[in-house]
Amino acid sequence: MDLKSIEQTFNLIYDFEKINNSTRKILEEIVSKSSINFLKDEKGNLPKGVKYSDLLIEYKCVNIFINNSDREFPYFRICYDLVHPKTGIQMFYYHVDYNIDGEFSDDYFGRY
Repeated sequence: MDLKSIEQTFNLIYDFEKINNSTRKILEEIVSKSSINFLKDEKGNLPKGVKYSDLLIEYKCVNIFINNSDREFPYFRICYDLVHPKTGIQMFYYHVDYNIDGEFSDDYFGRY
């Protein structure tokens, strides 16, 4: 099986378009409520004059973890970047892990 076949099978089994859209909505909600969630603690890391709502949300990739020594079952991670609107520089990342059944498992937010 080649990687293109694996990609097509993954997209079909997990309804990639749907799970990608729902992950994006999670991030959009986090950004829209940045004044009342964990992002308020990161506000000092934004450039002067830039708000979270100014940052561009860009899909980056899906990582599939198999034969991982940390987990018993395979899982996948959808990765997004929050990008400065003028410079195009990635400022933050947001990753969401999904278990083998395609259910939300964990999420991670951090600075580059």
